[in-house]
Amino acid sequence: MLNRVSKAVGSRVPEMGGLALLTIFAMTLWIGTRYINQADWVRHTLQVDTAISDTWLLLQDAEIGQRSFVLTGDEAFLEPYANALQKLPKAIETLQQLTADDADQARAVENASSIIAQRLAFAAETISLRRTQGFDAARAKVQQGEGRRLMSDLAARFADMRKTERNLLVARETAALQTISVLAVAVFLAFSATLAALVMWIINARRSTRELAKAHRLLTESIAEREDAEKQIRQMQKVEAIGQLTGGIAHDFNNMLAVIMSGIGLAQKRMARGQEGAEEMLAGALDGASRAATLVKRLLAFSRQQPLAPKPIDANKFVSGISDLISRAIGESISVETILGGGLWLTHADPVQLESSLLNLCVNSRDAMAEGGRLTIETANCHLDDRYSRQHPDVPAGQYVLIAVTDTGTGMTPEVLAKAFDPFFTTKEQSKGTGLGLSQVYGFVKQSGGHVKVYSEVGQGTTVKIYLPRHYAADAVRPEIDTEVHESTGTETVLLVEDEERVLELTAAGLRELGYTVIEAASAKEAIERLKSDVDIDLLLTDIVMPEMNGRKLADAASELRRDLKIMFMTGFTKNAVVHNGVLDPGVHFLAKPFSLEELSIKIREVLDTKRG
Repeated sequence: MLNRVSKAVGSRVPEMGGLALLTIFAMTLWIGTRYINQADWVRHTLQVDTAISDTWLLLQDAEIGQRSFVLTGDEAFLEPYANALQKLPKAIETLQQLTADDADQARAVENASSIIAQRLAFAAETISLRRTQGFDAARAKVQQGEGRRLMSDLAARFADMRKTERNLLVARETAALQTISVLAVAVFLAFSATLAALVMWIINARRSTRELAKAHRLLTESIAEREDAEKQIRQMQKVEAIGQLTGGIAHDFNNMLAVIMSGIGLAQKRMARGQEGAEEMLAGALDGASRAATLVKRLLAFSRQQPLAPKPIDANKFVSGISDLISRAIGESISVETILGGGLWLTHADPVQLESSLLNLCVNSRDAMAEGGRLTIETANCHLDDRYSRQHPDVPAGQYVLIAVTDTGTGMTPEVLAKAFDPFFTTKEQSKGTGLGLSQVYGFVKQSGGHVKVYSEVGQGTTVKIYLPRHYAADAVRPEIDTEVHESTGTETVLLVEDEERVLELTAAGLRELGYTVIEAASAKEAIERLKSDVDIDLLLTDIVMPEMNGRKLADAASELRRDLKIMFMTGFTKNAVVHNGVLDPGVHFLAKPFSLEELSIKIREVLDTKRG
């Protein structure tokens, strides 16, 4: 009897196997379809969350543009406001379409839309007051608090909407994971039943189960890795967008500053010869222009577009060399201590930017210790392992030189710490900080291939750690502490090429003031015609960003015409033909706009006195 049953079952193996496989396929198809539907809802929730964030960012941009214009009266600061005003209707429409499936969210979006209209109307009114009646009238309107109240209301509403979407996201992700679990259980049970009936297929079935489990694990890991990669890409795109914005602003702003600084420098020269003028007012204006130039340099540092001239550095010698400068910068009420690591490796960085970054950190520490305290600068060798690199995906594992600045100041709350590197974010009074100090440090360190980390606790103090990659070399540089400027003159002939008329005029006047003979050219084409003439020319001083032919191509053409011609570049926009990967090309002489007459004189003298290799 048992034999007959066994034979009957054995004879029906293909049909049973086919039925089992058909059952598995049907269950997998049904559960898979359900999972796809749940995944679509997860993606929809993410789209709504992104749309909420985008709309809120546009509102913040509009507020920043409005406030900046009210404070300065400069129409250039209205660019974020105008951009937000143009994009907000589309963003709100997108948000309304995405939330149409959820009555509560749709109602919340509709309510927020009316408040957004009120906030934009308020912004437009303050802008109009600033234009027609001046700063005091606009400030009085702002101080009524309506704008702040509306933004606070909107912030709460957008936070509630994001919270609702994130709760939905958690629920929908949980449901999707449960579906996957059901799918796995169903497949396992179906295969188990089939394997119990089909003894002949045990080995193949086990192998298939193992392969299926492995594929499922790899798929889960792949999805997680892809999500992490997408997050990193989004963050990189945000940083790149900010970098492009600040770079473009810096280009135009630097040209304007070049005119201001050149004009003031000439005015001071003429006053020194007894001509009429207001020395103190001009000196103050020049100081203001220098501050504006510093602001631009910090913007470029944050956007990682500043041209670096890295050199091998012994951090111990470097810190020792600038310790006196730091002590003078922070005052006598704060004690300074240095702890220098033994057997310290070399690193490779721009010494000027490193000095500026350390001074920024020390000044921040000074401001956090209003009643005095202790500042400690420490150096050490450090190895960041694979585990740390996984926790910080933008940091390659390897050997680094650590420079840490620690203070005993007020410290930072977690909320402030999270925004510490954000550009224009500051807890200082408006007159005491621009919010670009830590942003500059962050941009410089990242551009140098390093890493920066902040540790802080309220009431205990703050430590900022800079990790710079180890460099294998035998020589290192000491920092140049002498900041005294010594003007240099000459009698050589300079071919000056600049497409902006005012910059060309004032730079030429400055060169003549220094004793040089100047040949002016308003374009690369005009400069080539001058080079083809018989006139002796010792130096080509050219802007880089020019229409038709840039300064790099002009320099190449000039070198073909005159082999012994010395060449020097100048520009306010550093993402150009003589800077690659953030570093100046070898042998390139470069002067960043804006520059003072003294800086121009020193750099030209340096280039003219350099022997051609």
